[in-house]
Amino acid sequence: MEIDDCNRGGPREMEQDMTAQYFLPLATYPDSSSGLIISNAVTFAGYYSAHLHACALSVAIPHIPNAWSSLLLDTPKMIEHAETVSRDRAATLVSSATNLAASAEVELSCRTVKTSLPLLHDTAVTEARFFDLAILECIADVPDTRIVAEAVIFASGRPAIIFPNKALAGPIDHLVIAWDGSRAAARAVNDARPFICKARRVSVLSLTGEKPLPATTGTHLAETLVSSGVNAIATTARFTSSSIGLSIQQTALEVGADMLVMGGFGHSRLRDFVLGGATDAVLHEPLLPVLMSH
Repeated sequence: MEIDDCNRGGPREMEQDMTAQYFLPLATYPDSSSGLIISNAVTFAGYYSAHLHACALSVAIPHIPNAWSSLLLDTPKMIEHAETVSRDRAATLVSSATNLAASAEVELSCRTVKTSLPLLHDTAVTEARFFDLAILECIADVPDTRIVAEAVIFASGRPAIIFPNKALAGPIDHLVIAWDGSRAAARAVNDARPFICKARRVSVLSLTGEKPLPATTGTHLAETLVSSGVNAIATTARFTSSSIGLSIQQTALEVGADMLVMGGFGHSRLRDFVLGGATDAVLHEPLLPVLMSH
């Protein structure tokens, strides 16, 4: 695996000068995105001089034919109310993002996209494909946030950073890579390159006891990063928790990580995801910012 040189000039200078484009999907119905994810997205974009693109997803509810609606409650009014709530929330979220970005002097573009409720997650996926990185939240008691995150991670072809709903974004000084030598992990390392290059230190973490790993795989990656100008070391820890995803996150926190980088593992059939244990645990309850790539 080849890692672009972080500290020397060369053919990648033009790419390094490009402004990063971050994508923030904002849900409006049935639940609304939190104010914290907007604040974190603005703060994070500011740290990396990125252009933030906020997209409020306003929903349209399919109307039920009169023959059916007459058998139900006042369906037209219920639909009208739901769509009004969605529009009002979209306006509120866009206003909040605009104000926060202006205060932080972060370049922001906002748009509202109207989509049907069944296609909400597909719309988020389609929009995410235009940008370098998606910024997402996963809230345990708001299932739709996880559904959007899964869809974007596995179907957009773009990496995503998942912020927990209880942490504030900060500079990424210490970055931890969860490394098992897999294709997904290699993809995540490549997608995390802008953050690896700017981190003060990088730890390549391999967890033993969960599955067989070559003894030198983490060391090999750390050496490759060092040769690219990164302050990187390899470290190992023993898998002790009932959940591999929880073990990875807890170990990353114990060593003082500001961000965890990991591959997203899963298979998709008719939009039903069978997730790997680590991926499932992180999406269920992220404990720190996690860059995940599939």
